[in-house]
Amino acid sequence: MLYLNQLDYRHIPYNHNVKNGGVPEERRCIATSGCGICSLCMIVDHMTTDSLTIEECISLSENSGANHKLGTDLEILAPIVADKYNLEYSFTTKKEELIHHLMVGGEAVVILTGDHDGKSGLFSHRRHYITLISTDGNKVCILDPSYKEGKFDIPDRQGRVTISEPFIYCEVDELMNEGELFHLFKRK
Repeated sequence: MLYLNQLDYRHIPYNHNVKNGGVPEERRCIATSGCGICSLCMIVDHMTTDSLTIEECISLSENSGANHKLGTDLEILAPIVADKYNLEYSFTTKKEELIHHLMVGGEAVVILTGDHDGKSGLFSHRRHYITLISTDGNKVCILDPSYKEGKFDIPDRQGRVTISEPFIYCEVDELMNEGELFHLFKRK
């Protein structure tokens, strides 16, 4: 299974927040703002026989206007990627739908986490996309595109996840406190 860590791609430029004039040059790269891009590339690899490169996904983002805000707007880009790679796309905010979707098998989810009234979230100090690939109904298996050693050692995060690189596991209820919108991908 493909795992992409955005932190490895500082050399790949990604112009975003274009609606507001862009971001400073040091923040115009996949390493700082490519979690959505990396998540979608992992989804395509996980669910199809095709691959979507970071550069191809950037092009889709820029051509669709999904780079108009900070980072990537998956409400715009996710349906485009799903259509291009013959996947069904929908979204939910409901725990039961999320669990059912992942338990069916061969399906995956991208969620937007973080930014809880100025407090640090489990996966990021800001808004951040992560990829969910399975669940047993209690724990979720996650690919975090910005995982680095020590990330979950800070006091607010300690003991809330289990790590078996590149996979991260956490309780479904814990995850529900982190995300508001779940982007669901399913094979047709």
